[in-house]
Amino acid sequence: MQLILVAGGAQDASFMKNQIEAMMTEDLCLVGIDAGVKAIEDAGFRPDVVIGDFDSVSAEERSRMLDRYPEQIALDPVKDDTDLEAAIRWSLRQKPKRVVLLGVLGKRMDHSLTNLRLLMLYREAGIEAVILDRWNRIRIIGGSVRLRREELYGPYISLIPVTVPVHGISLYGFKYPLEDAVLEPFSSLGVSNELTGEEGEIRFRDGFLYLMETKDR
Repeated sequence: MQLILVAGGAQDASFMKNQIEAMMTEDLCLVGIDAGVKAIEDAGFRPDVVIGDFDSVSAEERSRMLDRYPEQIALDPVKDDTDLEAAIRWSLRQKPKRVVLLGVLGKRMDHSLTNLRLLMLYREAGIEAVILDRWNRIRIIGGSVRLRREELYGPYISLIPVTVPVHGISLYGFKYPLEDAVLEPFSSLGVSNELTGEEGEIRFRDGFLYLMETKDR
């Protein structure tokens, strides 16, 4: 199974439509989380599962969504976790091969930062997961990773510690190379690098890094 989780953050209907169509196979499960249900509908699709307390939509919209989609997990608004965390923990139990998260970044920086941290739940479970929007592709890596220019999401590559500090970082084929460096928690050393050729390699000894491939346009 492959999963697309759509939350209620910043949305772009045409971008979402393209991403869903690119993954549209028989084993795809499309999950709408709270206001993400309407985002899926706006892109021209129907979610397979809806999850949330639906406190970010009107009472009328909440009633309509719960009536329309029988595969649902209705959450209590008074709870310790966010709707997205509840959806991620549900998705882990499905043991998917790959998960794409859309609409998890946006205006609310508290939610955006938390959602980036929640990506580690997939890494710990050994499940491939990525956060996508029009400008960013974000995943968590450990150990050695090779990058090919033709496969990059955007020209800029940033490495930000998940666990801190991260030791023994070496970058080969990058505009700003590193050799056995340390990425500390309060440093911008790993931000906005670029490949110089067709391939580059990232190596490090311990910990985990966010690998962010980004673009401005």
